[in-house]
Amino acid sequence: MPNSSSATAITSRNVQASRLGFFIAGFGLALWAPLVPYVRARIPMSDGVFGLMLLCIGIGSLLFMPMTALFSSRVGIRGCIIGSTLILLIALFLMNYTHSLYWLGLALFLFGGSLGLLDVVLNIQGLVVEQGLKRSILPNLHGIFSLGTISGALLLTLCLMAGLAIEYSLLLMMAVLLIAVTLGYPGFLSDKTKASGSSFMKPTPLVALIGGMCFIVYLAEGAVLDWSALFLIKQKEMLSSQAGLGYASFSLMVMLGRFMGSQIVAYFGVVKTVVLGGLIAALGIGLSILAPHWTLALIGYGICGLGCANISPVLISSLSQQQLMPTHLAVAAATTIGYAGVLAGPALLGGVAQLSSLTAAFIALAVLLLMVSVLGSFYQRMQ
Repeated sequence: MPNSSSATAITSRNVQASRLGFFIAGFGLALWAPLVPYVRARIPMSDGVFGLMLLCIGIGSLLFMPMTALFSSRVGIRGCIIGSTLILLIALFLMNYTHSLYWLGLALFLFGGSLGLLDVVLNIQGLVVEQGLKRSILPNLHGIFSLGTISGALLLTLCLMAGLAIEYSLLLMMAVLLIAVTLGYPGFLSDKTKASGSSFMKPTPLVALIGGMCFIVYLAEGAVLDWSALFLIKQKEMLSSQAGLGYASFSLMVMLGRFMGSQIVAYFGVVKTVVLGGLIAALGIGLSILAPHWTLALIGYGICGLGCANISPVLISSLSQQQLMPTHLAVAAATTIGYAGVLAGPALLGGVAQLSSLTAAFIALAVLLLMVSVLGSFYQRMQ
């Protein structure tokens, strides 16, 4: 966490800047999906090569995320947020114009790295603000992230549907990011995290447990994103044009759940929020599997989103309460472990689907979500 000597009193400006920061991260992330068809049309490549290109995003994230502690101890939280946003803008510019496969790989590496760095440093900023206010706001901030993803994808899609060329559409989106980071600049904390002799530290058992639970939740999010449409088409006879509603239902309920997160945590507490969240998420996946019609399956994905919504935000928030590991290092470690679930999840479920069936893959996901509830009880004991 920031040195006490440099810590500043928390004001509404810091809160608004935190919201803008999380919006930037979500908005920037969402710009890639609508951009994919245009990149594929501009740079000929096989599906296998494209898969390797996507791997660059994950490699960038996993390399940059553990480095956040080093960067924030050198240039401060504000410097990290500004720097990572600038790297994000450079990556988007390259993706928008390059005709080279190699430059695309570099752009995707920087894209993943900048978003990974933003993810960790914004959680650190959120924790500092939360501690200063002495009330929970991290779930709400994660809700702003979800709002950013919906806004980014929708706004870019609307520009393209209106007939604006992709080059100009993406430049407009980059302008939105630049305006947002400029508005947030005064409220981003200038504090530097403690340079505790090392920018890396082996996670304590508690931090590893929190990272493991985040891994499962992020895995679930990645699984619904990558596999729900195919499941609805193959198992529930849904039209291909409608199959995206599964992830839309999930995402909408994640956002709504996070906006209610502070009240939920205040009422239930951290442990019950995690335990009940895992149970509700597993119930939602179960409903989507057993539903006789796709309409009920959509409700199931929404219930799953509601259950997943606040698990990772409250767990990350709780890292400020443990004393065995510097908070900024703990956040970096837990977030990196968790983010690995986004990368590994779709592949793991794909392996299960290949060996058995897609239904079996989602059953395995429901079991993992039930494990979050079980691990929640261990979390309470380890505290």
